[in-house]
Amino acid sequence: MLVTNYNFMKNNKKYIPPKTIWEVYDNLDYNEALDIDDKRYVDISAGREEFSFKDILSFLKVSRQYKFMGEKPPQKIYAVFFGHRGCGKSTELKRLAEKLDKEKLFFVVNLDTSIELDNNNVKYVDVFMALAKRLFDKLERHNIEIDPVYFENLESWFQKKIIINEERKDYALDIKAGVEGKVGLPFIGKIFANMTTAFKDNSSYKEQLREDIKNNFSEFAAGFNKLIAAANEAVAKKIDRKAILFVIDGLDKLSGEDSSSFFISDVNQLQQIQSNFIYTAHIDLLYSGTSITQVFEFSILPMIKIAEQNDKKFNKGYEALRKLIYKRADKSLFTSEKIVDRIIEFSGGNPRHILQLLEYAYINAGNNIFDKEAVDKGVVRLANIFKRFLTKEDYEKIYEIDNSDEPEQSEHIRKLLHNLAILQYNDFWWKSHPVIRTLPSYKKLEKAK
Repeated sequence: MLVTNYNFMKNNKKYIPPKTIWEVYDNLDYNEALDIDDKRYVDISAGREEFSFKDILSFLKVSRQYKFMGEKPPQKIYAVFFGHRGCGKSTELKRLAEKLDKEKLFFVVNLDTSIELDNNNVKYVDVFMALAKRLFDKLERHNIEIDPVYFENLESWFQKKIIINEERKDYALDIKAGVEGKVGLPFIGKIFANMTTAFKDNSSYKEQLREDIKNNFSEFAAGFNKLIAAANEAVAKKIDRKAILFVIDGLDKLSGEDSSSFFISDVNQLQQIQSNFIYTAHIDLLYSGTSITQVFEFSILPMIKIAEQNDKKFNKGYEALRKLIYKRADKSLFTSEKIVDRIIEFSGGNPRHILQLLEYAYINAGNNIFDKEAVDKGVVRLANIFKRFLTKEDYEKIYEIDNSDEPEQSEHIRKLLHNLAILQYNDFWWKSHPVIRTLPSYKKLEKAK
């Protein structure tokens, strides 16, 4: 997707929404998280009604005014930020991290696994190698020096446990490339940078490297914890930060199986690293039948509510999402506000699906304007995406959810949540994605029942 006007939109003091449908299309990238200074950002929190970051802030001992309130900084917080794909988690989390990354608060280390790793194949060892790299990079940028003695455990772990025999000679040479003559932070930073590259590029020795790290992970954790403790002291002394906070985005894009493996099967390994963590995860993981909420602190970003559970229109949701749309396309490009509301209605309150519907409407806009015909064709196209994978049993379960006050929690429900066939709104209620209710199989059930 082209983003030809992106720098203009970020940096121009007076932002002007696109005034042609071609410019709208050029600036539609519904997989991006908006940067802090992006003029397209809209505060749509009113549409979420009850959501705030108060849960996460309380875990971190931070007030809503972003002032540290505790006597001692937190040292071991493991939190998960849940939400549907496309609901705005990445954008909102990026803004939260920016507010927390400052004097008297935290030294925030960000990692987006969808950028720095191969999200089609992510394991916990990949994430921690990349986190180590990101930490070392940021320490260097801030000119924060740490006594080389605190790197000795990690250096020894790498030399003795990862590079130990002839079988690993080839990848040992690759990983050690460019580190000759380096010591301390430059040495260990380069090592972890090279390992992260190996995990992302799907190198031939990725699985062997993973296995090596897994077999010796406790020793890695001990060395990394020692370094984190030293880094906490250093950032507190030099730049007045309370503690390190790792923010890991992108894990909500994992498959259901990979997500369960990461957060459930490997939870003990996650908690061997003693620091503060905020992970993202898809909302379906909440209904995996495990005790994940007993292991992790958690917060949920609900979908933008466009209707009450009784189907009464929720005006605050529409108002918030109109603002979002008008940042992406000038009002003059729509034949009426009813057309804008039609896009909102069939998005289900999912910001990403709003942008998708705009793209599909652009493809079908015969008169260089967004009219009812173009939007309706876009709705059909989005509905057909669901039509391709929904089964007869899926439709029956979806219809059941739409007509039940207390839907069951099952693996089937989890699959439908993961595929966005069912959306969760605050007050904890579910509703089928509105485009599904336009499909013949759903309408057939409605008629029959």
